[in-house]
Amino acid sequence: MLAQELRSKILGLGLEPGAPLPSEPELIEQSGLGRASVREAIRLLEAEGLVVIRRGSHGGIFVAQPNLSNLSANIAPVLTLSKAPLRDLTTYRKMVEPPAAGMAARLATEAEKADLLDLASHNPGAGYVNEVAFHERVAELTDNLLLRVLVRVPHDLLREHLKGEALDDAVVAEANNAHRAIAKAILAGDAERAERAMMKHLEAFEERFDGAGRLDRPIVAQDQWLRNAPEGIGEVMSGWS
Repeated sequence: MLAQELRSKILGLGLEPGAPLPSEPELIEQSGLGRASVREAIRLLEAEGLVVIRRGSHGGIFVAQPNLSNLSANIAPVLTLSKAPLRDLTTYRKMVEPPAAGMAARLATEAEKADLLDLASHNPGAGYVNEVAFHERVAELTDNLLLRVLVRVPHDLLREHLKGEALDDAVVAEANNAHRAIAKAILAGDAERAERAMMKHLEAFEERFDGAGRLDRPIVAQDQWLRNAPEGIGEVMSGWS
């Protein structure tokens, strides 16, 4: 109930990131709850990404800066338990990202378009590092927060998935070439060409993974959670099957 009350005030009053909230002792006094209950409420809000706890003389409980990655963290367990395949992700991307590229071509400033081409041309990165960064940047250029969310969340998941994929230099070069073609269309303000270039890129990605028999693999594999587990987890889970 305390977490719900604090959540309602943060969101209902539109508190800005960094705004201070009552301290733990103040919350105990105001709510009449024990310290354990108050701390649990704060932990719940911290897990949701609504508050951040800072230590030290200037510390306390503050409204957190919104972080889209929190959405990915909440969706990942659902996808794991449902064994959602990578095919679902590639289909979703083809529905969302070509229109996003078209919007970027129409709405982004000339400086933003030039920066996108620079990202595609001069900062390819290792492996598929730039694959995710480029697509997220295209979504940002739409100036549409909901569309950014629709692109960012699956790409957070894709970033983790690709860590387990072996990708050779030719595949990476092909992706970087596709990025440049998309960026050039956006720079030219040609929405239709930008959409076509993005769709061609996504279809090539899908075909490559389909040919390798990978599209039916889970988006978020079960063993991924074990790889990311903290040290000592083996002892805790030694009796689990």
